[in-house]
Amino acid sequence: MRRFNYLISIVLPVHNGETFLEVAIRSILNQTYSNFELIIVDDFSKDNSVSIANKFAEKDNRIKVILNNENKKLPASLNIGHRYAKGDFITWTSDDNILKPNFLDCLIDSLLKNQADIVYSNYDIINENGNLKRIHRTGPTEHILFGNKIGASFLYKKEVYQELQGYDETLFLLEDYDFWLRASTKFNFYHLDANLYQYRLHTGSLTSGIQCNDEKKKTHEKRVLELFKNITKEFSWNTATHNLLTENFLEKKIDLSNYLEWKEEIKKDLLKFNAEKFDETEILFGFQLVLRNQLITNNRNFKSLMLVLKKERQLLFHSSFSKKTTLNYILKSIIR
Repeated sequence: MRRFNYLISIVLPVHNGETFLEVAIRSILNQTYSNFELIIVDDFSKDNSVSIANKFAEKDNRIKVILNNENKKLPASLNIGHRYAKGDFITWTSDDNILKPNFLDCLIDSLLKNQADIVYSNYDIINENGNLKRIHRTGPTEHILFGNKIGASFLYKKEVYQELQGYDETLFLLEDYDFWLRASTKFNFYHLDANLYQYRLHTGSLTSGIQCNDEKKKTHEKRVLELFKNITKEFSWNTATHNLLTENFLEKKIDLSNYLEWKEEIKKDLLKFNAEKFDETEILFGFQLVLRNQLITNNRNFKSLMLVLKKERQLLFHSSFSKKTTLNYILKSIIR
């Protein structure tokens, strides 16, 4: 089958998203790949989101609008949209983000050429006004245990969703990361080194809500602990491994002395996660990046410096690391 004959389903959940929704929908309708369906799932909005969605649906029969009769939250809305999907391939986006015109074209082409189950790409980070803040490079997949390395620009086969039985509705605010973790143990990922999407940071986004709202922050932290607790149990990890990964994900200070005491067990645990599909060298290098970042941000003191020089010198002197950053860390640690 030629690639433009494949139907792609795009799921767009929205909750009170009137501010950016029209821009998001127009970016989908402007795709160079036209064989798609757009499934808009309105999650009990109280603003003009439904009116905006219906306005576009009346003009384009590729658009279907589904109305939730209560606020079911993002993972449930994603599952509802996916159950309506008729496409061979699926992606989803948010009401505040933008697909570049070649988004579908490039992703479907890459997925088929590379015989992947899931393809993902780099994307822009934009501000509330749509101005570029920076370009976010995603991947590699082997670093998935250290954070969401897949991000917001992706396409996957429908059977990925079916095999995983959808998004975990108990993990609101972590549903995508959990999905990628589970998928990474079963399916083939491919990173496309292209910039195909725009992810908007603004005060009303879910990401900002976690950072600015104490209750949401506590809920998010609780779910992070639950998620890694499940992985720890599944792979029979050491407690030290669980603690280190959760502290890293929550951007808390990692106890380097505790890591050094358990480092061999931690490394063995990390390699258990996906022994068949992942490159071991890449996993361990990703872990080294985590530790170096922790060292230069949260362990800038003479004691930590001496500890690393004695037992883990590569965190300072690995050939891929910036010599300038290393020197700056050493000087500040000594001065303190």
